Amino acid sequence: MISNELQYTALLDEAKEIALADPPKGSREADRLEIIALLLEKYEAGRFLLEKPDPVEAILYRMAEMELKQKDLAEIMGSKSRASELLARKRPLTVEMIRVIHERLHISADILVAPMRTAEKVAPDIDWGKFPVREMQRRGWFSADAAVGKTGEELVKAFFSRTSMSASPILLRRTISGATEGSDKFALYAWIARVLIRARETKRPESRYSTGSISDEFLRQLAKLSHSEQGPILAKEFLAMKGIVLVVEPHLPKTRLDGAAMLDEDGTPVIGITLRYDRVDNFWFTLMHELVHVQRHLGKQGQAFVDELESSDGSDALETEADLTAAEAFIPRVIWKSSDAYRLKRADAIEQLASELVIHPAIIAGRIRRETGNYRILKELVGQGGIRRLFTDVTWTKETL
Repeated sequence: MISNELQYTALLDEAKEIALADPPKGSREADRLEIIALLLEKYEAGRFLLEKPDPVEAILYRMAEMELKQKDLAEIMGSKSRASELLARKRPLTVEMIRVIHERLHISADILVAPMRTAEKVAPDIDWGKFPVREMQRRGWFSADAAVGKTGEELVKAFFSRTSMSASPILLRRTISGATEGSDKFALYAWIARVLIRARETKRPESRYSTGSISDEFLRQLAKLSHSEQGPILAKEFLAMKGIVLVVEPHLPKTRLDGAAMLDEDGTPVIGITLRYDRVDNFWFTLMHELVHVQRHLGKQGQAFVDELESSDGSDALETEADLTAAEAFIPRVIWKSSDAYRLKRADAIEQLASELVIHPAIIAGRIRRETGNYRILKELVGQGGIRRLFTDVTWTKETL
């Protein structure tokens, strides 16, 4: 049986190779081709058995394909409020709206005239007043036109409705692993929602993630990108081509997040990084740590790992595994323990090892600081102030610095 995309792709390639060889009927190769074809057919039947979308889901899907934003839909429909209410499932499609959307987005009229599912009611047991509404509004997380005349509770509910492709508040039912005791869970959920929303705005429909595609070699290749000053941007592009979305989003007050890993509803891995510490070593170790969560620990959409890396006490087995695997991807243990950098902790030895491994010296300096627990040493090597300036699409304020 085929159980994942890697097996599917491998067998599909093998089938093409055998078919091109045109083996004689009854031969071992011909029999194998027949068996592979049956396996591929069975896998594809389950993989592509999709429920017919309702009008809103079809519109959202086509907008993603065409890289359109809500403002673009508003222009098509001639009204911001009309587009907002439609996507929130508060306004039915009229005959004129169906005509325009059919012409501009090329969606079948049969789908657009189908009954629209109503928006599911958000869980009533949530205390909406505990979300950091003012901070979310100050950061521009609510669209200006949608905020007019609405209460804080209405704004937050509308915000979370955007995190589900079916208008259901699935995000608020996620299990969050790794949150420290002092973190504000409402702020954590709000930040995760923001990361998911931004991820959907930037994900590439043509790049689909294949489960199991993050190998140890994949992680080592990523580690070598750290050697470049533009490494973080190159890493974001490298991951995007693999169907993994990286979002940089400053943390909210009362959270001490470094990063998080989760799956979107369509199975897309999403990694969020806060750059709470604007250091080269912090960025790369956080990114690698979250990728290990994607590689080994994320098995379902209803889960998210959030991490405050410098407060980890080693009591969580999954976090410990992510730490060790991330460290190994940068510096294999056999090399680390025998290196002059490990023994002497001197700048020249760190630079030498970084050159040999083709990684940034800040990563080695950061590892020494973590392992010794002494964050006063090697400050000049950790790349302070070297990351935030690269992400020009992010607004940094005094609260996030």
